[in-house]
This record gives sequence, structure tokens and C-alpha cells, in this order.
Amino acid sequence: MSAARLSNIDGLRAIAALSVFVQHFIGDASRAEGVSAGVLYPWLSFSEHSLDLGRFGVVLFFLISGFVVPFSIRGEAPLKRFAISRFFRLYPAFWGALACLAIIYWTAGTPVSMMTMLANVTMAPQFLGQGWMSGIYWTLFIELVFYFLAAGLFATRFLGNPLAVVILAVALVSSTAGPILVRLYLGIGLPVSYIGLHLSFLFSGLLLRLAIVERKKGAASCAAYLIAYQLLAVLAVSEFSLMRNDGFILIGTLPIMTGYLLAVAVFIGAVRLNAPQSRVLAWIGRISYSIYLFHWIVNVTIYRFLPLTGGWRDLATMLVCLMATIGVSYLVFRFVEKPSIALGRRVASKLLETDTRPIVPEAA
Repeated sequence: MSAARLSNIDGLRAIAALSVFVQHFIGDASRAEGVSAGVLYPWLSFSEHSLDLGRFGVVLFFLISGFVVPFSIRGEAPLKRFAISRFFRLYPAFWGALACLAIIYWTAGTPVSMMTMLANVTMAPQFLGQGWMSGIYWTLFIELVFYFLAAGLFATRFLGNPLAVVILAVALVSSTAGPILVRLYLGIGLPVSYIGLHLSFLFSGLLLRLAIVERKKGAASCAAYLIAYQLLAVLAVSEFSLMRNDGFILIGTLPIMTGYLLAVAVFIGAVRLNAPQSRVLAWIGRISYSIYLFHWIVNVTIYRFLPLTGGWRDLATMLVCLMATIGVSYLVFRFVEKPSIALGRRVASKLLETDTRPIVPEAA
């Protein structure tokens, strides 16, 4: 991909990261003590009930990952190189965020158990019977599963096949919608998971890449079919989610649907128009992973000194939180992310050098 297109993708990452930041701040402000009497409450309420910026940002991140990540599987020993690069790209900064969270909980008098900490280190705590130390990080597990599935498609030579991709993605959507519809209309208590539906949006990004960049025959229609099926599935499961209060639909169907629709529209428009082209957004996009990991940590720390009230002062608090988040994220990117990525490249090169070294027969 050209440098301009990469800059464009970084700009989209910035938009996604900032949207998640704003939504989480809105949520924090709307839950502040006495907020209903504050002058910002009507605006906070309108935002929460009409557009979920958090879901918009998450889906935009998913589309970007599906568009970019699978096509980094290339070169010599591609799957091994891919696994190593993803590990060093994601885990070191994540472990730093967990350490900061542990300190925050400890200073608040609610220390995290060692088992919970160790489970979170894997990025899949739910499989060890533990919860996330921060619910914000749930998307990381979705990304991990996508990497495994993308690697599987690559290994079976189906990664560039739009029909194979859309069949897998439709199956993933159905794995969420099917059990819920069976529960609602047949009364059979099948287990419910939203993982499949979330995963399918990464495959939407992959199909859009195949359609727009790779120009694969049938990819555009496969992408359109999948996106329509996803949105219908969200509508179909929304009442169930609200009834069960399971967190997939937080307040209502409208803010979630507008978030999904806006994310898809912004992504397709941006890729088609090769926008945004902004140095500032591109720079923020490059540190967006650290923004995602550390923004809540920074925010709750600042709230201790600048408590939220629902008044106009909260706007100044939001600006302080944003500037501090960007500053901390840059430091993490500079001193953790970049060295870790470089280390991953060295490790991959060393392992591949070992793997490709000719076998010398032992001396008699």
C-alpha cells in the first residue's frame, strides 16, 4: 500500500481511538454524582441515546484490522513471522497497562487477585474463569481470534477468496443470532455469545480490501451482503440483549445501530476517497493502540483531582484528560511499543535464520 494510503489508515485509527475516548468520558460524566442537575446533562443524555461513539470507534477499528492485518502475512515463513510480529505488537504495551491498572486498584483499596492478574496477562481471561481487569479490553480477544482465523484462511489458500470469506463470516454472525432466535421463538436455552458477530466485522474489512484494493471478482457483492446481514442480526438480537442486560446493547437499539452504520459509511468513504490526509490525525493514529490501552487509566487518575460534576467544568477536565492521554500514549509508544516491535523483528529474523540454516551432518 502507498504511503498516502497508510497515512489515510492511520487517520482512521485516530478517529476510532478519539471516538472511544469521548464515549467513555461521556459515560463517566453521565454517572457522576449529581450530574442530573448539571448543565451538561441534556447533552450527555442526547449523546448516549442517539449515537454510541464507542461502538462506532470499535467497529471502525475492526474494519481497519480486517482491511490491513491479514495482508501482513507474507514473506519467508509467513505464519511464523506473523505470529511473532503480532505477539510483540500487542502484548508488551498491554502488560504495561495491566500493571498500571493493578496499581490503581491497589491504591483504591480493591487489589486484584493474582489469579485474575495472571488470567488477564493471556488476553483471554474468560477462558480461565476470570473477568477483565478493565472491560474496555474485550476487543483484544476478538482481534486474537481473528488472527487465528486469518492465519487459517491463509494456510488453506482461502484468504483471497471472497466466497470462502463471506461463508465464514455469515457463519460467525449466525453463531450469535441463531441461538438467540432459538431462545426467543422456541424457548430452547442455547448458550449465547456475541463473539461471532463482533468477529464478522473484521471480515467485512477483509472483503472491502478484496473489493477495493485487490479488485477481486464478487468481493463487493459479498461485502454488501455481509454488512446487510450483520445489521439485520444486530436488530434481531437487540431486544434480547436489553432484556437480559448483558451489555451488548447498552441503552437502546438506536445508538448502537447509528454507531454501526456510521462506522461502515465512514470507512468505505475514507477508503474510496483516500481520506483523511492529516499529519496530526496520522500521528495520533500511530499511537492509537496506546491511547486505547491507557485512556481510561489516565482519566480515572485525573478524576481523583478533578471530579466530574456534569457542569461546564467537565469540558476542561475532558481536555486535560485528552492531552494527558496523548502524552502518556506517546511515551508508551516511544519506549514500549516501538522497541517491542523492533525486538519482534529481530526475534523473527533470528528464528528464521535458524530454521533455514542447512543441516550439517554430524562428524563420524
